[in-house]
Amino acid sequence: MSDDFDLRNPDTFVAGTVGPPGQRIFFLQATEAGHVVSLKLEKGQVWALANLLSELLEGENYEGPAAAFGELVEPVTAAWTVGRLATGMDTEGKVIVVIADEIDDDDDPEADTGAAGEMSDPDDDERTGGRARIHLDYPAALGFAQQALLLVEEGRDFGMRNGHRPPKT
Repeated sequence: MSDDFDLRNPDTFVAGTVGPPGQRIFFLQATEAGHVVSLKLEKGQVWALANLLSELLEGENYEGPAAAFGELVEPVTAAWTVGRLATGMDTEGKVIVVIADEIDDDDDPEADTGAAGEMSDPDDDERTGGRARIHLDYPAALGFAQQALLLVEEGRDFGMRNGHRPPKT
C-alpha cells in the first residue's frame, strides 16, 4: 500500500504541469512545513476539481479574497497517480477537504465524476492504495480553482493567448 497524506494546514496547494502543450503531465502539489506531496492526475480531473470547488464556494456565497497561488516545487516526483477525487466540507470551520485516492486496476478516472460535478468517495474498506486529504480554507480553495482553470486552458489553442478567460469564481 502506498503512503497516505493528511495536510491539515498546507502552505500551498497548486495544480501544475511538466512538459510542452499536447504532452503535458498534470500534477496536484501541496506543501506543508517543508514537506512536498505531488500527485499525478489527468487534465480532466484538474478541471473537474476546480469547477467543483468553485461551485461549493458559490453555494456558500463566499465572495472573499483568493489566496495567492504558487508554482510547482521542482523536480516533481509523484507519490502516486490519482484515481478518484472527492470533497468534504466543514461549513462552520469554513474548510473544504480534497480527498484523492490512488488509482487501482479497477479505476476509470473519466467515470468518477457525475454529470452534476459530484465526485465519488469510496469507503475505506474498498481502498487498496494511498489517500491524500488536503484541508483548504475558502481563500486557498478559491485560489486553487482560479489557478487550475487557467492552467487547463493554457495549453489549448484558443486559450489565454487569444483572450479566453475561465468563468469567474
